[in-house]
Amino acid sequence: MKKFIYSIFFVSIFLLISAVLYLSTIGLTTSKFNDLIINKVEKKDPRIKLELKKIKIKLDLRKVQLFLSTIDPKIKYQNLNIPVTEIKIYTKFKRFLNSNIYVERVVFSIEKLKIQDIQKIAIRVKPSNFKTYLLNNLDNGELKKASFDLDLDEDFRVIDFKVNGTIKKTNAKIKNNFIIKDISFNFIIDRKLTLINSISGNREGISISNGSVELSRQQSIKIKGKFNTKFNLKENELRKIFKNEKFFEKNKVETQGILLHEFNLKIDNSLKVLDYEYKSTGNIPKSHLILKNELVSDYIENPIKKIFFKKTKAEIHLSKKNKKLLLLEGMYSTNGSSYNKFKIQNNLNKKKQNYLIDLNLSENFFFDIINFRSNSKKISNIKSNFSIGNKKLYFKSIDFKEGKNLISVKDLVINKKNEIEKISYVNLLTFDNNIENNNFKISIGKKISIFGTRYDSTFLLKLLSSNNKLKIFKNFNNNLEVKLKNIRTKSGTTLKNFNLIGTIKKGTFHKISAKSEFSKDEFLDINLRKDPNGKKIIEVYSDLPQALLADSKFFEGIRGGKLLYKSVIDESGSASKLIIENFKVTKAPAFATLLTLADLSGYADVLSGQGMSFDILEIKTKDNFSLVTIEEILALGTSISLQMDGYIEKKTGLVSLSGTLIPAKTLNRLVSKIPVVGNILIGSKVGEGVFGVSFKIKGLPKKIKTTINPVKTLTPRFITRALENRKKK
Repeated sequence: MKKFIYSIFFVSIFLLISAVLYLSTIGLTTSKFNDLIINKVEKKDPRIKLELKKIKIKLDLRKVQLFLSTIDPKIKYQNLNIPVTEIKIYTKFKRFLNSNIYVERVVFSIEKLKIQDIQKIAIRVKPSNFKTYLLNNLDNGELKKASFDLDLDEDFRVIDFKVNGTIKKTNAKIKNNFIIKDISFNFIIDRKLTLINSISGNREGISISNGSVELSRQQSIKIKGKFNTKFNLKENELRKIFKNEKFFEKNKVETQGILLHEFNLKIDNSLKVLDYEYKSTGNIPKSHLILKNELVSDYIENPIKKIFFKKTKAEIHLSKKNKKLLLLEGMYSTNGSSYNKFKIQNNLNKKKQNYLIDLNLSENFFFDIINFRSNSKKISNIKSNFSIGNKKLYFKSIDFKEGKNLISVKDLVINKKNEIEKISYVNLLTFDNNIENNNFKISIGKKISIFGTRYDSTFLLKLLSSNNKLKIFKNFNNNLEVKLKNIRTKSGTTLKNFNLIGTIKKGTFHKISAKSEFSKDEFLDINLRKDPNGKKIIEVYSDLPQALLADSKFFEGIRGGKLLYKSVIDESGSASKLIIENFKVTKAPAFATLLTLADLSGYADVLSGQGMSFDILEIKTKDNFSLVTIEEILALGTSISLQMDGYIEKKTGLVSLSGTLIPAKTLNRLVSKIPVVGNILIGSKVGEGVFGVSFKIKGLPKKIKTTINPVKTLTPRFITRALENRKKK
């Protein structure tokens, strides 16, 4: 009996296991439920047309539940074929057997469906943000190997779902004309979570790979993701990406590199952004910029046409909490020079962009006003903290270092006209051939104060000249005080104990009183004042003329003497007079030197090597906006005398001068002693003579021609007097 019972038990177990295996793999085939299912579906949604092959009753081992399964059904939704490969229907069989079908769950698979067909289906569903994006922003591509697992209520409404599949080579419009092509990815979606991985695509020379996105739905929507980009962007591709950026239209830019992008986004159910964070890091092995218009500056030695970058590390960080950062760090070169380090940091604020710059200089720059020039062969570094806003540059600090050379500037503001609107502090310590040539500080408040031990200047007279305005300082209206122990001039002469007080208005000196000394008994006095008519009057006295005249080739070689200079300035221009007394010229034009040999005393000057001696030099000029008129240049010397006049056009540089050179003063003096005849031919006025050389100098810069008449008898005195009287009348 026991054996019989055991046999029945084991047979039952075997039959049960066999039934389970059969139902879970092969299933029980029937067509009994076809019409019932078709009628039920079409009753719920008449737009769906369904044709079913034989249905199998199978067992879902995971859920321990029977379900209906059919392969390759024919489904049409408003005459659009839906390529479903398999459908599984989970229902309560008690109701099902009573012809009262209640579908709890539907699982179906699609092998391939084009995006265009999905859009046709989407047109027929109710409006939503997803529908709008699907219809307007996606193009081409297909959905592959997709599986849909839907939980339904009695009215066929979806109460829960799970979808997975693959999107292949679709195009997505992100914003305006920004389109990413050939996008592919895998996805899993349910009511609370969306997972997307293996994202790839490309955009005008930018390839996207290894992307992933995780989207969770709770009280708010949280999106987290990352992806890699590899780019090799040529000139044309960058212009397509940045269509409205004039910078890329004008200039040639190429770049290549790899970046890792990570992002977090939090939005509410109305898609309002609650929080976000974006970070991008990577390397840019090489890139270059070729400017259409060379970068030219008054302070850079060579115009910059090309800029090359290599081994650049890049970082971009954006967040809702105003933590915005762009960081670039690597090597750069200008115009093919050697590579130098650079670091640039930007806060990415559209209204007021702030920059931190730290770079070693690749080009030489210079400041003539302090006679300083950097050396790109040495390690020279500049750091700056500045911002851009309201069409102005706001420099919080600029610090330059090159060996022992230091230049520091604080609180500098430059407007769009390249004018300085504000500056609070300057500290300078520079060396020329390892010799200190600048060591002073400038502080600017209500008063400009300049104090220090040394200043290297070759521009002192220009700063004080008739109509000179330092345009970059035109916004300054301050009192001025200067105390410098030593001022180095271009001639090599040193001014000591230089003291100046004055007033600046709109960048122009309005009042100056300055005193200094070359030695114990040699002085320099400078005075600028206004007369009752409002005209400016500049007066300069110097016991060493060459210290102030070294910039002018005309005065090259002057040694000794005393200088008196006076200039009267008004709105129409200036009238100036320069007098130098008792001096020598060690460098003179060749023909003038040869002519001195015609004079007996000239032999001594030339052979001694001390130069030609002069009693006096007077220069009278008038200067307006277009023309410098030389009313007279008169030089009277022991071996030679000179008279000259003419003009110089400012716009074209045209020079037109004519004059007379009178050598052999001693010979003329002998002629003047001849009774009666000497008085008629020579007269008694110093500088007049019967033997001389006339000349004319005329032409544009670098094309000036000089004509000389080497033998000329001057007009006799009484004829000259007669002509002078006619001119006066």
